[in-house]
Amino acid sequence: MTQKSLTQLCELMRSEELAYKKCCNYVSEAADEQLKAELGRFANNHKQRFETLLGFLENA
Repeated sequence: MTQKSLTQLCELMRSEELAYKKCCNYVSEAADEQLKAELGRFANNHKQRFETLLGFLENA
């Protein structure tokens, strides 16, 4: 893996981690149950993408 690819992968991982944390924060602040559920799904999607990227990094 090139240094540029590694840098891009790390940036993507930071973005996914930040998005996950933001969604989790919004879930804790939301009052509407439907909104909480949707935000929870968004959080799970970001977590899954982070874990997928981590897998690429571990296999590099």
